[in-house]
Amino acid sequence: MSLTGKEKNILLIDPDAGTAQVVQAALAAELGEGEARVHPVADADGGLEKVRSERWDVVFCAIELSGTDGFEVCRRVRKLQPRAAMILTSGYQAGADAAARARRAGADAYLAKPLKPGEVGYALRSVFKVSELSHALYEKNRQLETSLGQLNNFHKNLAGLNSELRADKQRLADNLKDMQELNRQLEDKNAQISSMIEELSGRFDSTETLLASIIELHQASHRGHSERVAELSVAIAEKMELRNYQVRNIRTAARLHELGIIALPTEERRQEAMDERKNRKYNTHPLVGEMLLKGFPGFELVADILRHLHENVDGSGTPDGLYGEQIPVGSRIISAVSYFDHSRVAQPGQSVATLLARMLDQGGKLFDEQVLAVLRHCVETQQRPSGGKAEMECSVFALTEGMELVSDLYSESGINILRSGTVLDSEIVSKVLKFHAMDPIKGPIKICHPS
Repeated sequence: MSLTGKEKNILLIDPDAGTAQVVQAALAAELGEGEARVHPVADADGGLEKVRSERWDVVFCAIELSGTDGFEVCRRVRKLQPRAAMILTSGYQAGADAAARARRAGADAYLAKPLKPGEVGYALRSVFKVSELSHALYEKNRQLETSLGQLNNFHKNLAGLNSELRADKQRLADNLKDMQELNRQLEDKNAQISSMIEELSGRFDSTETLLASIIELHQASHRGHSERVAELSVAIAEKMELRNYQVRNIRTAARLHELGIIALPTEERRQEAMDERKNRKYNTHPLVGEMLLKGFPGFELVADILRHLHENVDGSGTPDGLYGEQIPVGSRIISAVSYFDHSRVAQPGQSVATLLARMLDQGGKLFDEQVLAVLRHCVETQQRPSGGKAEMECSVFALTEGMELVSDLYSESGINILRSGTVLDSEIVSKVLKFHAMDPIKGPIKICHPS
């Protein structure tokens, strides 16, 4: 079955005729017969000519070509068709750095020969999925810009209407009935504005969810981190009795606080950025996240929270050296919770009490002491059983080792994946996440921590 409902165009640049048969078999297994068209070309010049003349969804290219090699072909395809997915293939003799060179050349995936239909199919599904998310994000942004334009025009019309109403009130001061009618009209317009604001809010939520999904796709080793940070940050904000709009902004900022990490150029840089215990002072990903979010109208306050995630309350942090309450309260909360969650993942053998004790030693230096006190209370409350097993709901990305399923786990296509009572381990969590990438899990998921 096709992922997008239209036939896929696949260009294969490879002198080996057997490669086309493997790719065709993988496509038939993953998408079904007739869902994709494979066009084989034996040399680089012929392949680049096809790229110039036709639009392709995926370009398979062997690295070993006479004349122009596959790395150069990949770079040229990136300039000619930026939205086409690029998969490079190579025999084992290509060298240990072939995958790294493929990534630097702009390839979306690298496969070693001899190709296996299963590996080819998995790579194709991954690039199609990323392509769909990118396209969906583009469409949501376009819809959002259209809605903002309509709202601006409506505000201009409303300003003109208010001017007319003031003049009418002056002329009709002695006519109460007409004045009431005009007030009714104004109330109707305000109701329309409220309706448009609600619609716009829904579209903001959709954009936030898309961005959070993209972040999760790029953090295979830290699945669920953003959702866990969001859940605990909201609990702390509510315990501190912050206003509703502050709690909403903190939740959004927590879900997107690692947006800047996925924009870093290499996987090594991304892994370094996620190790806050070592690289907090020299990390610039909060500034990258701020820059990206400022491009979305309505995310200005969230972007400001991201900018100051690595400020320290004693003024020794970055980028502006703010201290104490100069740092936005959302930044202080998310900074502490993110550090705590990363520490739990990096040191699974350490008790929560030990991790919290180390953070409390940094109170008044790195972290806000009030935030640490509330964090400790919330964590201890979550761990304390109340008459048995405490049930809760979470997303698929928040699943961690040790959780127990309260109810059966189903995919959207109706497949029963796991039974109620299953206690998750690292292997089960990994398999669930891989299955979710191909057939999304129907959620939210009800779990508990065995007492």
